[in-house]
Amino acid sequence: SGTLLFFTDSGTPLIVGPLFRPIMDGLRISRVKLAWIIDSTASPVAVLIPFIGWGLYSQGLIAQEYSDLGITEDAFTSYIKAIPFQFYSLMAVIMVPMVVLLKSDFGPMKTAEINREKGITLEDHIPKKELTKLDNQSLLASDNAKPIMVWLPLTIMMVVLFGMLIPQGFPYDMANVPSNAFRSSLSTGYIFAAASLIYLMYKYGVKTLAAGFSLYLKGMSNMVSILIILILAWSLGAIGKDLGTANYIVSLADGAFPAYLIPVIAFLVGGVISFSTGSSWGTYAILFPLIIPMAFQFDAPMYVCIGAVLSGGLFGDHCSPISDTTIMSSMASGADHIDHVRTQIPYALFGGILSIVFGYIPIGFGIANWLSLPLGILVIFLVIRFWGKKASD
Repeated sequence: SGTLLFFTDSGTPLIVGPLFRPIMDGLRISRVKLAWIIDSTASPVAVLIPFIGWGLYSQGLIAQEYSDLGITEDAFTSYIKAIPFQFYSLMAVIMVPMVVLLKSDFGPMKTAEINREKGITLEDHIPKKELTKLDNQSLLASDNAKPIMVWLPLTIMMVVLFGMLIPQGFPYDMANVPSNAFRSSLSTGYIFAAASLIYLMYKYGVKTLAAGFSLYLKGMSNMVSILIILILAWSLGAIGKDLGTANYIVSLADGAFPAYLIPVIAFLVGGVISFSTGSSWGTYAILFPLIIPMAFQFDAPMYVCIGAVLSGGLFGDHCSPISDTTIMSSMASGADHIDHVRTQIPYALFGGILSIVFGYIPIGFGIANWLSLPLGILVIFLVIRFWGKKASD
């Protein structure tokens, strides 16, 4: 469910959490496990999709740098080619079915699962008002809610999105698709989906038209804090660019800085910034104006560097206790927020280390990507299979 709701990282927790929380409770599976699954199938999936908000936003940043450097390749093509180098995103998503199917955990998550089987829960101290508040944000909380309220708006959004893109050449003639086509198509799809949902809520007696529209406006107002963070990040990136930060770094390191280190540095710095700010998008706004010119000047693998920025920004955001996705995942699952962060970090750090050891360092030395990613996946399997423990063990 989390993977199929790829169009938004915020919608995944709000829909999947209230839906599966009672199911997980009935199966005696800890809520922190549910929170980790939701969190790992929200942003890590969204960043891999090139035609939704995450991809379009990043492509806009990439296109600006390409324009300044005189690179003629379009940003969409570069984003597609960088997907295989988003090592952390891929490993975070792949780790979920491995852990689930092997029924094996490690670290604090294993302890939480063992305690849950014994009937000891970490969630008993969660204020009920918080769960009620979150449930009230979900259509599932209403007795009049119907499945059509979920699948029809999503279907309308996808039909409008692709219906507007296909006549313009998507996906076979991307070179002739206007740069703003994806943004306008996605925005139009969202508007039609929202309008249909407002009408369905009115039709089935969930909310009045006025209440539905107020909910729509409230959702828009919740974006203000995110927009403020992005504006500040854009400002910082623009200041660094105007000061010639990238050129200054290149001049200092010229002849002494190995190009193969740029991807791993981009990943690590991106992780630190996103962990500190809780914002992947803000991290991208800061790093792309630095990393892309550096990769261009040092002749480093551009797609690998782009993938490293995208993965690094996601890695820190995935670990950060102040990330909006992390907060929503814990609330939607009914798990204590600190417990969710504490149980998720070992999995995130594991994926981050593998991304460096089997991803960005070998790729920097010229080792083929088709070898790096399978090796990383193999290590994930071996560690989960032989080091992780089942709750029943």
